[in-house]
Amino acid sequence: MKYYQYIRIVLILIPIIILAVLFYKDFNPAGYLKVDYDFCRENPFVSKFSPTGRVLEIEKIKTVAGKDCQQKMVVDPVYFDVRLTQKFDQARLKLWYQKDLVTPLRIGPAINLSNWQWQLKDINYLLTTQNFGEGWLVGTAEYNLKNIQPDKNILRFLISSPGLDLSAKEIVFGRVAIEFIKEPLTKNNFFERLKEWIKFSNIYYALN
Repeated sequence: MKYYQYIRIVLILIPIIILAVLFYKDFNPAGYLKVDYDFCRENPFVSKFSPTGRVLEIEKIKTVAGKDCQQKMVVDPVYFDVRLTQKFDQARLKLWYQKDLVTPLRIGPAINLSNWQWQLKDINYLLTTQNFGEGWLVGTAEYNLKNIQPDKNILRFLISSPGLDLSAKEIVFGRVAIEFIKEPLTKNNFFERLKEWIKFSNIYYALN
């Protein structure tokens, strides 16, 4: 009899523990979220680049590090979405890409989609990397998200390169990583963070 009771207790505890872990990760008490999209694998936080036609099909390539993927942008502008679990104060974007020196490249989140306002920033060259092969660059940009109004819990990014199609050139992307940062959870901001998490959760939008 005790054996079956133990099994029953374990079966009850397992889903509770799983839900607790998922809640902890979603609630994010550290105030830090990093999303990383390498074009080979779908990411639950980052959408694919779109629309089709402005970006070509994802290509698999052989690199120094092994097998990787890349995607070419041929027409401006291009978009991708990031699903957030809550509102953040700052974002740091790092991009692995190929382009020539004269082709402009700016990326930024939507400040207000309804008014078509964007916080576009130049991608600042950081270093040259050989991980993908010859000609790959790494660049960064930082954003202030305090006045950003996400569409529900989705933050849309715009990739801008005016005149790209007229120049018959292309920009190649190999990886994008974004760090989202805010003040860590404390006893003083617990209820504010909880309210914010509920507002950003899928449950909130399902009820509204």
